[in-house]
Amino acid sequence: MSSHSSILERLQTAKTSKIDTYHDSISRMVDVTSEKGAGFEHWAKVFNLKQSAKSVAELERYGFRSLEELQNALVIAKTEENDCRENLKAVETELRDKKELQKRVLAYANTKPIREEYRALKSDKARAKFREKHESEFIIMDSAKRYFTEHGITKIPSYKTLQAEIEKLTSQQNELYEELHEKRDEVKRLQTITDNIQKTVGQENQRRNEYEI
Repeated sequence: MSSHSSILERLQTAKTSKIDTYHDSISRMVDVTSEKGAGFEHWAKVFNLKQSAKSVAELERYGFRSLEELQNALVIAKTEENDCRENLKAVETELRDKKELQKRVLAYANTKPIREEYRALKSDKARAKFREKHESEFIIMDSAKRYFTEHGITKIPSYKTLQAEIEKLTSQQNELYEELHEKRDEVKRLQTITDNIQKTVGQENQRRNEYEI
């Protein structure tokens, strides 16, 4: 077992029952300095002792046997957070595209009466006059047709089909939002525990070196 592991074992052995180690919130240990006064120095030492004890208790809860295992878990947690974030971005992009497509489909569908009336006209002169009269509708129709062509859409999906897909993607988006929030909290918690353990180990090594001198 590594030196870190043995130090953690001593920390666990030294943990006192007078310290409340169960708490949902774990804060990072602060730098102890006398420059801010004796009151702050005393508070900081007590605060750090509590955070150190909470961090060691969390090691036990997670089942980590060494600092290395904790650090590996932090790396995995960060990777999972990043993966979740990328999945969320992909869903958000697809959802945005589906909503844009739905808007184009609806706009195009609303021009159906104009299109039918236009096709019924026989002469070029009548069609030209009709297009001039309904210029705004033809602009909307042509814009939608260009959008379909640019995106390789040969068969226009129904508004109802797109709505079902949008609702499904929205549900996935909400689930990923919640998952990402949980993974962020887990990374933050593991990072805080890691920082506290490393600080505690550093202080333990310093005290040991001073004692040996």
